[in-house]
Amino acid sequence: MMKSKLIGAVFIIATIVACSSPKEDSFFEKLDLKDMAGNAITLDELEGKLVFINLWATYCKPCLKEMPSIDRAKTILEKEGYLFIAVSDEEQSKIQKFVDRFDYSFQFAQYELGIGGLGVYALPASYIVNDKGEMLYKHVGAKEWDDEENIQLFRSYLNDK
Repeated sequence: MMKSKLIGAVFIIATIVACSSPKEDSFFEKLDLKDMAGNAITLDELEGKLVFINLWATYCKPCLKEMPSIDRAKTILEKEGYLFIAVSDEEQSKIQKFVDRFDYSFQFAQYELGIGGLGVYALPASYIVNDKGEMLYKHVGAKEWDDEENIQLFRSYLNDK
């Protein structure tokens, strides 16, 4: 009787282990970002920081309009533990041409799979991600990221770190 219970328990545990899904990639890992030199941007590079990720495109007028406010927010928050990355799914040469034309201080990256793969169908889309790559905040549409309300929003996530 004891032997059959033990065999049953082993069978149940084996079934649970076999049916459990593999570790799912974090939101950040799903982005599979490449910097402007073509190198992968990994979770290791987050160094305990929170990351503001802005999905944009060179043809998106609201995206371009909000970029100065992102740059100002970066200036305010980078010493407090934020990393700012502007991500486009356009060709790297097109992104680089934009980078060369404007003097923004945040990092630019490429997402090769297309924003539809993230379930994003409107730009700009912005996220706050923790150092584990988990999405903490999402906003679709343009914002003045450096206004007081949004700076407080950014800081609220720092307090939860």
